Amino acid sequence: MHIKFFLAVQMHIKLQTPPNCISFERQSSASANACSPLRRPPGPGMSDTAPAAAALNHWNRLIQLAAASGSYADCLRLYAGSLLAAGLRGDASTFPSLAKSCAALRLPGLGRAVHARAFLAGAAVSRDAFVRASLVDMYAKCGRLPDARRLFDETPRPSRTLVAWNCMVSAYGRSSQVEEAVVVFNSMRHAGVRPSGSTLVGLLSGFADSMSARSIGVCLYGYSVKSGLDADLLVSNSVLTMLVRGNQLDAARSLFDRVENKSVVTWSAMASGYLQAKDCVKVFDLFRVMRETEQSMDSVVLVNLTAAATLFGNQLMAKGVHALVIKGGFQCQDELAASLVNLYARCGDSLAVKEVFDSVHCKNVVLWTSMLNGYVECGCPDKALETFDAMLCAKVQPNKVTLLAVLSACTNLGSPNLGQKVEEHVIAMGLQSDLQVSTGLVDMYCKCGSIQHARKIFDSVSNRDLAIWSAMINGYACNGEGGEAVVLFSEMQNRGVRPDAIVFTHVLTACNHSGLVDDGLNCFHSMTVEYGIKPSIEHYMCMMDLLCKAGHLSSAMKLFKELPVQLRNQFLAPLISAHRAHGVDSSIEFVSEELLNLDSQDSGHCVLISNMLSCSGEWNKARNYRRLISKQGLVKKPGCSCIELGV
Repeated sequence: MHIKFFLAVQMHIKLQTPPNCISFERQSSASANACSPLRRPPGPGMSDTAPAAAALNHWNRLIQLAAASGSYADCLRLYAGSLLAAGLRGDASTFPSLAKSCAALRLPGLGRAVHARAFLAGAAVSRDAFVRASLVDMYAKCGRLPDARRLFDETPRPSRTLVAWNCMVSAYGRSSQVEEAVVVFNSMRHAGVRPSGSTLVGLLSGFADSMSARSIGVCLYGYSVKSGLDADLLVSNSVLTMLVRGNQLDAARSLFDRVENKSVVTWSAMASGYLQAKDCVKVFDLFRVMRETEQSMDSVVLVNLTAAATLFGNQLMAKGVHALVIKGGFQCQDELAASLVNLYARCGDSLAVKEVFDSVHCKNVVLWTSMLNGYVECGCPDKALETFDAMLCAKVQPNKVTLLAVLSACTNLGSPNLGQKVEEHVIAMGLQSDLQVSTGLVDMYCKCGSIQHARKIFDSVSNRDLAIWSAMINGYACNGEGGEAVVLFSEMQNRGVRPDAIVFTHVLTACNHSGLVDDGLNCFHSMTVEYGIKPSIEHYMCMMDLLCKAGHLSSAMKLFKELPVQLRNQFLAPLISAHRAHGVDSSIEFVSEELLNLDSQDSGHCVLISNMLSCSGEWNKARNYRRLISKQGLVKKPGCSCIELGV
C-alpha cells in the first residue's frame, strides 16, 4: 500500500495530463513534456547502443515477470525507480506490463502517465498494436471507457488487431452496455477480423446479467456453434452462466451434458443454477458425479455445497461438508468460513458457529457479519451484541449488512436503548438515507414500542419503497393502532405503491387487533378481487379471529366451512373461544368431531376443547381430551416474555 501511494503521488501528480487538449495523442505528449524534470539524461555508461539495449532487455524481463506474477506495485516500482533512473525510456515490450499493472491497481491517472511515457518513447512504441491494445484495456478496466474508445478510434484500421477489438468488446460487455458491444462486434466482422472465443466471452459477460439481452446471447451461442467456437470451453462456460442466471435450467443442463472436458467453472456454474432454484438435492447429486470424475475442487464449489447444505439445515450433513472443507485445506478462507457459520446457524448449533469463527485468525467484515447473523438466527441476540462490541474493539469497520444484523438483535431483545446506539453508528457512517437501513430502524423501533420514533424516521424518507411502508403499517398493527395502519395503507395506495400479500397481512392484523370489522372485510375483498391475491392461511386466520372476536359467529362459521378440510384444525382455537365467550354451545359437537377427524397435533386446541366441555358439564369428554394429550405425547409450550431493565 505504501508503494502504491508513493507511485500515485510521484507519477500521477507530476505526470498530470492537461485537461483541454485537442487530440488524445497530443494530450499524452503534453503530459510527457510537463514532466521534463523527471527525464534524466543518459548515464555515462549508456552512450553505446549495445549496453543500453542489454540494460533495457534486463529491466523489461524483470518488469514482465513482476506483472505476470501479480506483483503490480513492484512492476511499477521497477519502471519508475530503476528503468527511468538508468536513463532508459522503454520500448514496446515495456509498456503493456505497465498498463496491465495500472489496470489491476485501478490507477487511471497513473495509467495516463504511462501512456504519455509511451508516446515519449517514440512513434514506433506509441503506434505499436500491442501497446495500444494494452492501453485500451487499461482505460476500460479503470472505468475510463470514453478514453478507451477514443484511443481505439484513433488507431488506424489496419493496426486494429484482434486483441484490440476484443478489449473494446469486453469493455462494453463488462459495463453492461450491450448495444454498444454488439455494434463493435458487428464492426469487427465488417472489418474482416474473425472473432475468437475471447470475443464471444467478452460479449456474453454483459448478457449474463441483462434480461433483455439474453435473446441476443442465445443468438451469439448459435453463431458460436455455426463458426465452431462452441468447442472453446470458455465460450461454453459463458453461455452456461448466462442460461443459469436467466433461470433456463433445462437448456443449461442440456449444454452442460454436451460439454466434454468440463472444468471446475463448468461444474460450479451448473451447481449455482440449481442452488438459485433451491434444488439442493440436485446440487449434491452434481457434486457426487463431479467427485466420480476426479475433478479437483475449489472454494467456489465448496461455497455452493455449503449453501445447499444450509437449505437442508441438517447438522449431520453440515458436519460432512465441514469435513470436506477441512480436507481441501480451505477452512481458513473468509468466504468459506462465513458460509460455514451460516450453515451451523441454520442448524441451531451456536457452539459450532463459535468454533468456526474462532478458527479464523484474520477476520474480515463479512465473517464478523455472518457471526452476528448466526447468533441472531440461533436465538442469542445478547451474544450478537457482544460480538458487535468485539468487532468494534478489533477496529473492523461495520457495513450496512452488519448494522442490519445488529438491528435484528436489538429487535429480538426488545431494547430501544441499544437500538438508539446502533442508530448513532448509522448516522456516523452516513447511512441514515439508505432505504434498507431506514427500514430496519423503523422495524426495530416499532417492535420495541417506540412507534413515534419509528414514524419520525419513516417521514424523513423521501423515496419510500414497499418494504418501508410495510414495516410502518406492521408497526401500527403490533402496537394496537389499527386506525393509523388503515390510514397509512390508504395513503400508500394513493401514492401508487402496489401492496403485496405481506402488506395485506399487516393491515388485516391491525384490523383484528383493533376490532375494525368493516375495514377488515373491505381489505380482504380488495385483496382478493381488486389485486387478485390468493388468500393465505395467515389472511384467513386474521379474518376468522376478527369475526369471532366481534361476535359474527355465523360469518365465522361460514368462512370455516369454506376452508379446505386439511386446514380447518388450525382455525379451531378462535372459533371455539368465540362460542365459549358468547355462550353458544350448538356447534361444540361439530367442532370436536372436526378435531378428532383431523387428528390434531396441537395441544392448545385439545386443552381449549377440554376446558370448554368441562364448563358445559361434559366431564367424561373433557377427560378423554386430556388423555389424548398424554397418549399422543403432546406438550403445551409455556409462554414467555422479556423486559428491559435500566434506562
